[in-house]
Amino acid sequence: MDYTKTREIDDYLKHVLKPQRYIHSLGVVDMAGDLASIYGSDVKKARFAGLVHDIAKCFSCETMNRLIRTYGIDLKYYNRPELAHSKVGAAMLRIDFGIDDPEILMAVSSHTAGRYGMSMLEEIVYVADAIEINRNYPEAAELRELARENLDMACLTIIDYSIELLGRRGISVDDDTYEAKRFILDKITERKD
Repeated sequence: MDYTKTREIDDYLKHVLKPQRYIHSLGVVDMAGDLASIYGSDVKKARFAGLVHDIAKCFSCETMNRLIRTYGIDLKYYNRPELAHSKVGAAMLRIDFGIDDPEILMAVSSHTAGRYGMSMLEEIVYVADAIEINRNYPEAAELRELARENLDMACLTIIDYSIELLGRRGISVDDDTYEAKRFILDKITERKD
């Protein structure tokens, strides 16, 4: 991966993201880097994916819908900007910024809902997004500890929290989230065998 575009993308993020969202992204950079170091993953790649994971979070629903069509993204994300931003972000990085690293693109694409077959980098970004230091919900500190001890269990716990939270809010859970849960459970079961 050629990281020469990092400054350009960082400048873009500073310009388009709300200050709190940019601070969150920097928190994900740090947490993703820490987790990558613990689990022997590429730290630079994890930090970059953490920086760019919310690159499309700034768009209105109308703009997101237009970009879904422009980039040829599955229409199941239409009128669902909370899910679409990850798919649109990956497409933006590839098409508009020339980022061609499939691991980074997949980590951005799956950071909201997850998916079956998540790579180590995808899990790292998914977990880091939920537990970065600026996240202060009641379970955040405990999840940060768990993530440093067992990434799969942290990922599974975050998925379960997400499913529960969405259910309480009456929001449908994306099929990819259930697939991500199945994948993590399969990994845990395989290790026990």
